[in-house]
Amino acid sequence: MLRIISGIKPYSKYLFIAWMVIIMTVSSIPKLPAIKIETERGIIRLDYLIHICEYGSLAFLAFLSFADDKYRLNLRKYALLTAGLIVFSLIDEFHQKLIPGRTFNVKDIISNLTGIAAALVTCVLLFRYLGRSIKGV
Repeated sequence: MLRIISGIKPYSKYLFIAWMVIIMTVSSIPKLPAIKIETERGIIRLDYLIHICEYGSLAFLAFLSFADDKYRLNLRKYALLTAGLIVFSLIDEFHQKLIPGRTFNVKDIISNLTGIAAALVTCVLLFRYLGRSIKGV
């Protein structure tokens, strides 16, 4: 795992910026259909899961980008990055009100925040583990 993440780390800032551009580009597509699965019990909307994954990935790349070589981030950086990601999420959702066929959806924001929170917890734990692994090498 250390090998994979350390291989991504040098490119993480570029991947982070590219992922932000991709998110805004896809959000700008008019009348993008929601992905749904119909079951006997009802309809399951997969777009909320997609939101969790896209913002979880974005947050992971943000935290990885700003971590030092020993995968350390102080509390202030975590807080600033998390706040910035939340603001970006809100801007993305409000921006969709301007796109024909797109709407503002509070559930999308909740899904985005869930992805950010999941990545935050994952990165805190993963970076601690990776930092210890580097010391042991």
